Amino acid sequence: MPQYKNRAQGSKSSAKSSEHQLPQLPSILDPSIAKSAFTHVGMLNTQAPSSESYERLEFLGDSYLGFLSAQIVHSRYPNFDPGRLSQARQLLVCNTTFAGFSTRYKFNERALLPVEIRAQEDHRGKLWTKTMGDLFEAYVGAIITSDPDHGYAIIDNWMTELWEPLLSSQVEADEINRNAKQELSVKIMTKGTKITYSDDAPMQKSSLKGRDIFFVKVCFTGLGYQDFWLGAGKGSSKSEAGYVAASKALQHPELPAIIEKKKEQDLINAAKKKELEEEHREKGHPKQA
Repeated sequence: MPQYKNRAQGSKSSAKSSEHQLPQLPSILDPSIAKSAFTHVGMLNTQAPSSESYERLEFLGDSYLGFLSAQIVHSRYPNFDPGRLSQARQLLVCNTTFAGFSTRYKFNERALLPVEIRAQEDHRGKLWTKTMGDLFEAYVGAIITSDPDHGYAIIDNWMTELWEPLLSSQVEADEINRNAKQELSVKIMTKGTKITYSDDAPMQKSSLKGRDIFFVKVCFTGLGYQDFWLGAGKGSSKSEAGYVAASKALQHPELPAIIEKKKEQDLINAAKKKELEEEHREKGHPKQA
């Protein structure tokens, strides 16, 4: 068994590279195990042992990935409560995630599958997604089985790098300032001003997360500004992207100048209000004590 102490930390270089390309696929050392890892039980004749399909390998891979993912999120997110840890872990080990990995490594081209499953390849039905997820777990089990001395460590390093974008997304989501919109409004909104949040780019599909990514920008109008761009953000929802955009706006170099103009306008508005109150009293409508 490998040592797990520093696994959850990863490396900045690994995180950066995994956003753009897959880490190198580890090899299965035993050819017979490699064949089993890509063979669906439905492709065997009735006399063949189940070990010639990927079912037993899938069991091992599934079990180890469950342990590995739990250990990683527990170590990496010390402030998460059990419910949040479960959500983070589920994102790592769900069928959609593993099926995505299988497709990107082209496991679908290597797999021996029954016709009824292969028929779902084009429209990616539930059975196809589960099968691709099972194939990935089987591949993990095959690496461990074919190399008992080093297999666990190989999986450890490979999966930590492969999961890094998903792990980073958990931190980004946890660090979102959900008060940013209100903070921005308090700082610059006054009579005659407007803050608008709108699409900054078309929504995109995330091939790794299986979630939509939204892009939102925030602009300011008033105090001499017209649709002035303050910031932009992205997130798994428009609301989340808006919070990120507002956070960026709070750091905009022009913001201090807008705040000063807002203060000046507030003084002008206050003076006008006082003047109106005095005119009201002079017309015989004294202000009630």
